[in-house]
Amino acid sequence: MKPIIYAFILSIILHLLIFLPIELKKEEPKKKKEEKIEKKSTLRYVKLMPKKVVVPKAEPKKEIKPIPKPKNYKVVEKKKIVPQQKKQPIKKAKKIPSSKPKKVVKKFKAKKKVAIKPQEKRKTIPNRSLENFLLSNPVPVDLNMLDVFTQKQIKTYGDEYDKFTNVQKVFIQNNLKNIVVITRRYYRFPPIAEKLQKNDYNIVEFYLYPNGDISDLRIVQKGRYSFYDKSILETIEFAYKDYPRPKVKTKIRFFITYRTY
Repeated sequence: MKPIIYAFILSIILHLLIFLPIELKKEEPKKKKEEKIEKKSTLRYVKLMPKKVVVPKAEPKKEIKPIPKPKNYKVVEKKKIVPQQKKQPIKKAKKIPSSKPKKVVKKFKAKKKVAIKPQEKRKTIPNRSLENFLLSNPVPVDLNMLDVFTQKQIKTYGDEYDKFTNVQKVFIQNNLKNIVVITRRYYRFPPIAEKLQKNDYNIVEFYLYPNGDISDLRIVQKGRYSFYDKSILETIEFAYKDYPRPKVKTKIRFFITYRTY
């Protein structure tokens, strides 16, 4: 019996030695799977919820009240539009010439042209005033017929006065005195002149234009004191706005005397 028992024990030991490593090998992958599962278990998945779309509330519909009909009203019936027919032109009846004799129209002979004498021609021209005639055809007056002050002022031009046109000469003769008077009206003595009480004399020149502007303002003959020369130029720059205006560009030249009392 003993050998049978020993043989049975040996067979059991051999079986255990053979099958134990296989079972161990089978158990190892399970452990790995469990580790993987454990690693995976650390991850967490979050579900993203969809955005809520806020739908604006619909405003309640306004009730449209029917417009009450007026009490007194009339129902107007639509008129049928009838197309207008084209009017046919009315044929005029032809006039039958009458058998009456035609009137004879007498022809008058044209009168012969008669030459008009120059004296009679003057009668037909409308009368013009002497002033308008002189303005259209200006003729300068002899210098001896002018006042003494204007004669002295024109002498400052010298021989240049004879080169001016009749229009320029007439303007100078009629307006030079007035220009000097306007300049004196604007002139104010400088404070130095009132202190020194000195008299002086100088000649001024500039061009006057039809629109009232002036140019090339300068002192032709200077005085003994420069403050008089400066003050007269400043005065003309203000006073020229009131000067009479010529028909053409005209050179204006005049002298000014300064006397302090």
